[in-house]
Amino acid sequence: MISNKKLAVAAFVGTLALAALLFLISPFFHIGTVIIEGTSTVSVREVTERLEIQRDTNLLFFNTRAARRRVMENLYIGDVEFRRGFPDRLYVDVRERRLAAYVQHTPGSFLFLDYFGRVLEVRSYFTQPLPILEGLQFTRFQLGEILEVPDPVAFSAVVQYAQFLYQHGLIDRVTHMNVTDASNIRILVDGRMEFNVGNAVRADEKIRTIIEVLEQMPNPEVISGFMCLREIRSEFVFVVLQ
Repeated sequence: MISNKKLAVAAFVGTLALAALLFLISPFFHIGTVIIEGTSTVSVREVTERLEIQRDTNLLFFNTRAARRRVMENLYIGDVEFRRGFPDRLYVDVRERRLAAYVQHTPGSFLFLDYFGRVLEVRSYFTQPLPILEGLQFTRFQLGEILEVPDPVAFSAVVQYAQFLYQHGLIDRVTHMNVTDASNIRILVDGRMEFNVGNAVRADEKIRTIIEVLEQMPNPEVISGFMCLREIRSEFVFVVLQ
């Protein structure tokens, strides 16, 4: 038989466990403050709505896996992490996918691509100044997936140049990038200055050279012309068009 002492101990432990449980699910741990960081394209309001936090949502038992899935249904969000700040704070760290370029899908509609070639959106208009990719053929696409193309070399070149253009702060001045021929890629800056960069070999140096040329160019806001950058040399000639 169980002794009275053991029953008393069991009852005491059970009472403590019940008290602890009641404390953990009490309003003391209800989420009162949500701090969202890392958003620029996606609004804080949209992230907040996707979290689906109610007035009585418990910080300890908040289902971060389900919340992460809901937040990442927005394709502009690449990842999200949660941190708990006791007793009532939830920190949400968002990592967005950056828009890199547009590809015409049908007359009047464009695919929005990130820096890895993932399709984020299809829209009939765009306002953010980014390159329009010309000559990039694709067989099919699916939102949230990398664009499928028959010429992976051209696609890889696009990805490399887009990343370097972003890193060097030139992406918003490039209006078009023609990759009809992956060995004869042409980058159009400000809609007036064309640079034939050839293929993706030494792409970073070629972008740096374009920037140097633009910085040394007198009155770049009115000059039209072209330059061959197929190979890196000690001197280049920019041909001005009248």
